This record gives sequence, C-alpha cells and structure tokens, in this order.
Amino acid sequence: MYFMKRSNNDFLILLTCCVNPKDMVYTKINDPKIRIEQYYKAFDYYLFCTPYKILIVENTLFDIDTKYKQNERIEYLTFDGNNFDKSLGKGYGEALIIKYAIENSNYIKENKNINIIKITGRLIVLNINKHIQQFNDKYRQNQVLIDTNLRFDIVYSYFFIANFYFFTKYFLKNKEMINDSLKIYFEHVLLLSVKEYIDQGNFYDFFKRPIIIDGVSGSTGEKYTDGSQFKLIARHFLKRFLLKFKNNKPVR
Repeated sequence: MYFMKRSNNDFLILLTCCVNPKDMVYTKINDPKIRIEQYYKAFDYYLFCTPYKILIVENTLFDIDTKYKQNERIEYLTFDGNNFDKSLGKGYGEALIIKYAIENSNYIKENKNINIIKITGRLIVLNINKHIQQFNDKYRQNQVLIDTNLRFDIVYSYFFIANFYFFTKYFLKNKEMINDSLKIYFEHVLLLSVKEYIDQGNFYDFFKRPIIIDGVSGSTGEKYTDGSQFKLIARHFLKRFLLKFKNNKPVR
C-alpha cells in the first residue's frame, strides 16, 4: 500500500480549554489561576517545540495574554460554552468546544483535509512529534491514531489524532450521548465513534510509543505520567502487543 507523507500545514494542534469550570462535577482542579498557569505552560511548549499551527478554543469567555493572540501560528477562539447542565460533565463541555472549533476556526475552513491533533489544553505531550511522525509515516486519508485500555472499552480523550472527516461525520453526531451522571463518558462515545468509523472501511492504529505527559488530570489531580520511563515503556509495548491479538477488528 502506498503511503503519502504530509507537510506541517496538513496538521493542526487543537487545544481544548476551560479556564473557569465553575465547580464542574468530577473536576478536582477548579481554580482559574492554577488552570491558566497550566494552559500558558502548554501553549509555550507547543509553540517552541513543534512547527504546527495551534488552535486554542476556550469556553468561558476568557481573554488570554495578548502575546498568544498576536502570534502568527495561533488562532484563539473563546465563547460562552460552559452554561449547560453540569450533570452532563466536563466531557460534554469538551465536545462542545470541539464542535465550536470545527464550525468557527479559520484554520480549519482553509483546509478541510487537515489532520487534527486533539489535546486537552493543560497537558504537555512531551513526545508529541514522535506520535505525529507515526501518523505521517503511514499516512492514509482516512485514519485515526488512538490510545485505549487493554479491554478496548474506551478510547482516551486527552490525546488522539484524526482527520476532519472523522470529527464531523462520526464524533460530533454522537456527542449528545455524553452524560457523566449516567456514566456515559466522552471516552465511551469516542470509542463508539471510532468503531463506527472503522466499520465503514476506515483505518485506525494504536500509538506505538507511550504517551509521556507533563501535567495532571483535571478530574483527579493526579499526574498522567508517573514512575520510571522504563516501566512505562514496558507496560505500553505489552499492552499494544496484546491489543493487536485480542482485537477482533485488527488494525489495517
């Protein structure tokens, strides 16, 4: 099979942000001052350590520092998108952020073939360029790159890569199913969307390398990446090996 490499302009980092969650359920880190410090640290990292355009979308009408808004690689959008029923949970709010990004970003309007690197905005993916390289080395127009658990009953939402078509035709049509109070989380709906996508003859793969994160979970306050990197790498490769053989719809 022929794989076609893409340029930097064919990738867009989407950082989903909520500076003031207003006591959102299942959210440990609520202080806007702490959150904005974490966001700025992440913005700086992606500006200095990647070559890609960055779309920052925030849902509490927060006005970020001018230096980011004036940077030619950044598009910043903010809207009043955090006034929904809080029992639906922060995952529903994040889905609304993605919807707003898809419908309002000039970067996306200019290139509907864009591949979107979706990242929870407070988190720094320290090895992001390696993951994008994996996507690009075996680039297909219809592909998603994901991380999951060994049971493959969720797809982790803090970091994944997919094309514009996946977001518009699959994920967004399912977003109304997200309801934390019913224990139907973003990660469950993302899994459903991926399975529908591959059922239509599209492709997916698991990240080859462990995702190394500098940051803490907004839900629990715990570090995403903790412990020795050797153990992290060993666990990841074992999981990926087992997933390849357990999955009844193998990666194509």
